[in-house]
Amino acid sequence: MPPRTRSTRVASSALTVIPRTATKAKVNTDIQTPPVKRQKLSAPDPSPEGRLPGPSESTQLIPPTLSFSLPDAISHLSKVDPRFGLFFTHLPCRPFVHLEAIDPFRTLVTSIIGQQVSWLAARAINNRFRALYGFDPESKEGFPSPHLVEKEDVAKLKTVGLSTRKAEYVISLAQHFTSGQLSHELLHHGSDEEISKALIAVRGIGQWTVDMFLMFSLRRPDVLAVGDLGVQKGLLRWALAAHGALPRKQSTTPKKGKSKTKVVERAEGELDTVVRETTPNRTIRDTFPPTPSTPTTSHQAVLHTSDETTTAAQIPPTPNSPVPGEVAQIPAGTLPPPAPEEMLKPLNDNPDWNPHTAVPLPEGLSVDVLKARLGGKKVKGGMYLTPKEMEDLTQGWRPYRSLGVFYMWPAAEEQ
Repeated sequence: MPPRTRSTRVASSALTVIPRTATKAKVNTDIQTPPVKRQKLSAPDPSPEGRLPGPSESTQLIPPTLSFSLPDAISHLSKVDPRFGLFFTHLPCRPFVHLEAIDPFRTLVTSIIGQQVSWLAARAINNRFRALYGFDPESKEGFPSPHLVEKEDVAKLKTVGLSTRKAEYVISLAQHFTSGQLSHELLHHGSDEEISKALIAVRGIGQWTVDMFLMFSLRRPDVLAVGDLGVQKGLLRWALAAHGALPRKQSTTPKKGKSKTKVVERAEGELDTVVRETTPNRTIRDTFPPTPSTPTTSHQAVLHTSDETTTAAQIPPTPNSPVPGEVAQIPAGTLPPPAPEEMLKPLNDNPDWNPHTAVPLPEGLSVDVLKARLGGKKVKGGMYLTPKEMEDLTQGWRPYRSLGVFYMWPAAEEQ
């Protein structure tokens, strides 16, 4: 017998109320129990039956709207650096073009579930988590509300595959929603700083997850993800290319019999002879470039879409965040492919082109320093650029840095 759907369950519960008001004296033995049934509707029982949230309990969706003018943002960035015009034309800025309503609670729970596990395992756990509350795991529709999850037992959540810590994180997140600390009003109308502070207060959510949530889910226009090595590397290559100093790609093959070390070709011209566990397999994944010389304080972070037909896209390890293995759930079809190097080159034929306007280099950050950074001589902490350097290099992008950041991932390595 197939499981009942949400609509049939609501209908049956409504029928138990009608006899109580319309035929009060008809069958006294039956009408004494409705208060008990109504109690079950507000508090989930241990079985999957009866767990679907009512309309008043559902998380409010973030509407598919922008808080800024996209044409104004495109015009501003293209005026600062005409190369953005090429990117906007050939690689649409999808988070701000393909809009859809977002369930913030579902998005953040999915991020927690996906930490430090493969995307396949995360998908299976997510499906079992939804099934625990009566939702069809074969369908993408439906997700338990914070009101249901906050009352859950850690041991029960562990049965779907969550670790004790992750189960505690999910319950804590639900409690932040039900208490109003993470309200629809805050997420929709609060400032970036207010939202960041409220999210960081939730166990299991780090700054990288906050930055990705602000960009991809809330579509905030002025987020600079300073802790993401992919963004750092892309910005570094972007700056070098503007000044005509981006090293050319080199192809080197080790002499036969001379070495057994695996040589990996790097887009920036260096040879990486270190076999890293974080290096994704390019034959089966749509990836962003792995980052060499990653410090031990960094961790792997992953952006993946809800489209189950595609695999997860790897982002280089991101330092300076206390949450290992962060994952951000983003809408399907959002991730950009690597950009051809031709799109990074200076537009010398454009009358508005000026490398010092497009990417003004702050004091102490010369072309030679940038080339050394790209070659592996990173700053303390294993970063390509410090947060202050990233602020300086992107000063002209304000107040639309999110759109520029989006293009730093495809700029991180040529196609």
